[in-house]
Parts: sequence; structure tokens; C-alpha cells
Amino acid sequence: MQKCPNCGQTAARTEDWACQWCGYPLLSGSYKKIPKTYRQLKEAKVRKEAKWVAKEKAKREAEEAKERSKREAEEAKRAKEAEERVRKEAELAAKEKAKREAKRAKEAEAKVRKEAELAAKEKAKREAEEAKRAKEAEAKVRKEAELAAKEKAKREAEEAKERSKREAEEAKRAKEAEAKAKREAELAAKEKAKREAEEAKERSKREAEEAKRAKEAEAKAKREAELAPEEKTKREAEEAKEKSKREAEEAKERLKREAEEAKERSKREALEAKRAKEAEAKDKREAELVAEEKAKREAEEVSAELYEGRVELVIPLPVDLYQMKKLEEGLRQIQDLRVVLISGSVDEDTRVIVSVGKPIPLVSVIREMPLVEQVVKRDKDIQVSLKAKL
Repeated sequence: MQKCPNCGQTAARTEDWACQWCGYPLLSGSYKKIPKTYRQLKEAKVRKEAKWVAKEKAKREAEEAKERSKREAEEAKRAKEAEERVRKEAELAAKEKAKREAKRAKEAEAKVRKEAELAAKEKAKREAEEAKRAKEAEAKVRKEAELAAKEKAKREAEEAKERSKREAEEAKRAKEAEAKAKREAELAAKEKAKREAEEAKERSKREAEEAKRAKEAEAKAKREAELAPEEKTKREAEEAKEKSKREAEEAKERLKREAEEAKERSKREALEAKRAKEAEAKDKREAELVAEEKAKREAEEVSAELYEGRVELVIPLPVDLYQMKKLEEGLRQIQDLRVVLISGSVDEDTRVIVSVGKPIPLVSVIREMPLVEQVVKRDKDIQVSLKAKL
């Protein structure tokens, strides 16, 4: 069997691709596989050690109690022998006194044995309660750490969702404002054209009425000329005809001028609307350029930030083992950087803890790696997204 490159022990690979002894990631498929995760093995080991400690402690206490009982038995035996010697030596003494002393010694022995048993039971009970409290505290700390990690992930997801929502709303409002301005400009142009058409129509109507009145005056003059002398009639008819012709030409010229003025106004208004639209598009482009420049500056500031000491890299799911191995090799090639620990599983993000000896622009350095798609700073951690494997 192969040895772990971290702890040096002959190791097998767990279900989450880690060393069974130290939890170091084993990316090679040549290791023997164990149908358990590193966490399950660790918990089983802790339970086994706790059980062994409790068993060893109980065994020690039983041996001590046995030793105490043995000592007490020896002492009782010696006391009995002494009592026998005293009884033999004091055969002449009163038997009643010897009987009372033997009874007192037996009662004292029973009392001492009972007190020792009670003390041993009380001690075992206290130690069991302390072990239970320690186990509960460990479970509580583990649960609180899991809840904190979940809460942090949830909070980051909500913040990202809120940012995306705000950006989408701003883009929607900008688009709606642009559409509204366009509609208002079109409505204003249509309203103006309609107004000018109505005014031109009204002027044409007035001029037609004036032409009609002139024609009627001409006809009236003609009728009057027929009643007057021939010369006067002829002259007045010519004058009326000349006057009507002049008025018709003037009306025609006036209509032509007004039509040209209306056409010129429409042309100017269309040009102004076009300029307004171009100015709006220009403002939009400038705003986009300012936003891009700001994002670029912020990215450059993050890239230029220097890191030193212990830094945690987060690689979000899904993670390809081959890419992960290549990333580890790339990190180990960075000067003044040491990979301390790699942890993760099939249902959790992979975390890489590195130690940076001298201040370096770590974000910029990682971003230049070929297999890295995106590098984003998240609070104190750095999130590294790898390119999808083709």
C-alpha cells in the first residue's frame, strides 16, 4: 500500500478522497478505498478512544478497590491474629471485654468498607457526568460552527441576488426612460406636424375663399361693364382682370412661401430630435464607460492588494479532481507561498489554506493561471472559480 505524503503512514483513501489518518487530500486513484469518509473515521476513532479511556479507568478503579479490600483483609487477618495472641496471652483476663473489643473491630471494618464503596461509586458517577458534559459541549460547538457556515453562505447568496436584482432594475429603469423619451419625442413631432398641417389647411381655406371673392368681384365688374360704355367697360374689365391675376399670383406666392417655411420648420425639428437622440445615446455611452472604468479601477485595486500570512481560498462546486491537482501544483510554484491544507467533500466547497511569507498581489497572481476563470474577493477569503473542463 502507498504512504500518505503528509503523515507518512501507510494509508487508504476515504470516500471524500482523504487520508484515513490525517485527512490530507489523496488525489491519486491508486490508493486502496475505504467505504467511509474521513469525518466518519475520525468520529469512530474518538468514540473508540473515549470508550477505551472509560474502560481503562474502570479497570484501574476495580484494581484499586480490590487492592484496598486485600489490604483490609490482611489488616483484619493481622488484627485477628493479634487478637488471638492477646486472647491467649490474656487467658486470665475477662472474656467479656475481649468479646466487646472484637465486636467493635468488626463494626469499624464494616463501616470503613462501606464508606470506601460509597466513595468509589460517587467518584465514578462524577466522572461519567463530566464525560457526558464534555461530549455535549463538543456537539454544541460543532453544531454552532455548521450553523455559522450555513448562515454565512446564505447571507452571501442573498447579497449576490440583491445586487443582481438592483442592477437588473436599474437597467430596466434606464431602458424604460429611454423608451419614454423616444415616445415623447415622437409624440411631440407628430403633434407639431399635425398642428402645422392644420394651420396650412386653414390658410389654404382662407386663400381659396379670398380667390373666390376675387372671382366674384371680377364677375360683378364684368356684369357692370356690360351696362357701361364699351371703352369704360373694357378698361375696368382689364383692370379687374389684372387685379385678380395679381391677387392670385400673390396668394400662390404666399402659399409657396408658407409651404417652404413649414418644410424648413419640419426639417429643423427633425434635426433637433435627431441631435437630442444622439445626445441621449452619447450620455448613455458615457455613463456605461464611467461604470466600466469604475469596475475596472475596483478590479485593479483588488488585484493590487497585497496579502501576507494565512489566507483561505474557496473553490466553489463543481470541482474536478484533475483541475484541483493542477491548481495545487500552480500554487506550490508561487514564490514565498506554501500550501498548508486542502479540505472539502463532494457536497461542500473545497477550501485551500495557504501561508504567504512576503506581501504579494495574490489575486493578480492567481488570476494569471491558465485554468482560472475568475478571482473574487469575499470578505477575508478569496473565491477562485475554475474554467469548465471541455
